[in-house]
Amino acid sequence: MSRYLFIRMDRIGDLVLTLPVDQAFPDAQVDWWIPKGLSFVTDHASPKRQAREQGREVSFQQFRELLALVRARRYEAAVIFQAPWWVSCLLWLARIPIRVGVKSKWHSFLFLNRAVRQKRSRSEASELEYNFRLAEAGLKKDLARHSLQLAPSSRDTLNKFGLDQYFVVHPGMGGSALNWPTHHYESLIRELAGRAEVVVTGTKADEPYVQPLRERLKDESRIKWLDQKLSGPELIAVLAGARAIFAPSTGVLHLAASTGQRTVGVFSPVRVQQPKRWGPQGVNTATVMPQVQCPGELSCLGPACDKFNCMETITPNEALEKMLQ
Repeated sequence: MSRYLFIRMDRIGDLVLTLPVDQAFPDAQVDWWIPKGLSFVTDHASPKRQAREQGREVSFQQFRELLALVRARRYEAAVIFQAPWWVSCLLWLARIPIRVGVKSKWHSFLFLNRAVRQKRSRSEASELEYNFRLAEAGLKKDLARHSLQLAPSSRDTLNKFGLDQYFVVHPGMGGSALNWPTHHYESLIRELAGRAEVVVTGTKADEPYVQPLRERLKDESRIKWLDQKLSGPELIAVLAGARAIFAPSTGVLHLAASTGQRTVGVFSPVRVQQPKRWGPQGVNTATVMPQVQCPGELSCLGPACDKFNCMETITPNEALEKMLQ
């Protein structure tokens, strides 16, 4: 049996859009290196993945220990989907025969022997497709496409928080793309609360998006504020039990899509932020985006753009219709 090492060490959404690649190798044993704190994703994936949480910074002693570990595993190939420079150096020192990654930064030229040129900033395909293409070109195999499936969980978490019929709205994000206006989130949540309970999720980093909604919606009794209250496995359980989920371009959106529940994402028209590149992957997903010809390629041009307030044009009714389809 072939043995491969796949490495993705950045964010949760990127990981969700990379993990499915290993399912194109049913006759191989694939080990993963993933970011710290994200093993709940690989543990709840179907099938469960063999993964090592690995920090981006290592001491010299830790580097030596990792090098010995990789040598002992005798991998035939390694694919770096995203990692700091020292990882490609380590794979070279370990003498892994096939070392694949994106041909871009200096270390990819120095340490990789099957670096693949990709222009991801052109956003001509989804992040998931780019990852499949990288492995396909580097390992010289035609790969069947898959999307991530998260294994169903028990109702323990839903019972713990008293959840039955409900929607989920996750308004927060990391700030790498434009988000929807707060008053639109407010209107959507009020509309949803007229149909069922609404669960609002988020992390501490999402507080700037959640707190204004908490103030605006303090009179709504059918909202359950579970921001900063859910572990990783509990978050997956809550997403998997929802009637539908609404979120911007963030990792929770991709987790939600992987549960198979109705998932709707709100996206910016900036070229590198569009759903063509970052949209949720799965059969029960949809997106909303301003219908404008955006001049921004890498970022929003700000007030200088005559379409600067384009995110306002996505109405709560449009989002609601997508969620209820």
